[in-house]
Amino acid sequence: MGVILRVGIPSTLVQVITSFVTVAMNSILLAFSSTAVAVYGVCSRMMGLCTVGVHGIDNGLIPIVAYNYGANKPDRVQQATRWALVYSGLLYLPFLVVLEAAPDTVLKLFNASAQMNSIGMPAVRIMAAAWLLSIPNLVVASALQGLSLPGPSMFLTMLRQAVLPVLLALVLSRFGRLNLIWLAFVLAEGIAIPLAGALWRRESRTVLFTHREKV
Repeated sequence: MGVILRVGIPSTLVQVITSFVTVAMNSILLAFSSTAVAVYGVCSRMMGLCTVGVHGIDNGLIPIVAYNYGANKPDRVQQATRWALVYSGLLYLPFLVVLEAAPDTVLKLFNASAQMNSIGMPAVRIMAAAWLLSIPNLVVASALQGLSLPGPSMFLTMLRQAVLPVLLALVLSRFGRLNLIWLAFVLAEGIAIPLAGALWRRESRTVLFTHREKV
């Protein structure tokens, strides 16, 4: 029960704080226009659809990593993580192509007005790039959960999903250009990638080596 709570509670906290992030971003965007807030809502719904395969891979990675960790097969852990990264990228690639090539067509699904189109087209393209960059961070966060390391996983998730986007959006909003707000998400994911890599190398090697020594 203790292990379940240790892994589950951080995930719950992340979901709660994500709701506050939405409120914060809406407040920042409202300074530009209510249409910008609507575009952000549309992008959030798009993300849920376009990254559903990625999240499916990540959710499947957790028990695979946990099993191989328990079976003392560190090579399998690393292999599973690498393949999760590859498959996640491949599953997202078709969506990326559509979002970058025809954002206006996608926005028509939401009955976008002319003003919403003018704001939404660059927003969709920029956010699509951010979702691509999020893949390594999502995979690492899931793999860390599989190693029963909810703390580092939550740290990474909070950093890229809450702290960095809001702080960067606040700073960039001072320049008075709406597209810079969308760019905050790209920068947040880009900054988190090397941190995720360093975190994975440190934590996975420590945990897997310690477990092997005990066995």
